[in-house]
Amino acid sequence: MDKIAIKGMQFRAFHGYYAEEQTVGNDYEVDVIIASELDRLGLDDDLNNTFDYEKIYQICVRHMNFPQNLIETVAKSILGEVVEASPFPAHVTVVIRKLRPQVGGAVDYAEITMERIS
Repeated sequence: MDKIAIKGMQFRAFHGYYAEEQTVGNDYEVDVIIASELDRLGLDDDLNNTFDYEKIYQICVRHMNFPQNLIETVAKSILGEVVEASPFPAHVTVVIRKLRPQVGGAVDYAEITMERIS
């Protein structure tokens, strides 16, 4: 299995259940990892025959800029759109990390990982 990964995309967004999260915002990191058999699927130095990093980034931007109560909802939305945009069968993983979440103590991040095979 071959992998394409875009890791550490950084966003300031306003996801959260609580009013303060929705007004103050929080910092997030997003990873998208795509596993497939790229060589067997006609990888021929043509961007149309693989995953375009810029398109994947734009999908993430669109969903990170649309506030949701739960990062699970955001991850599911990103995952669905990346899978739908896939030029070939793939195993797609989306990871969202909410950095330094406000939980009443020191926490590096809260993280959701979602996967789907198309």
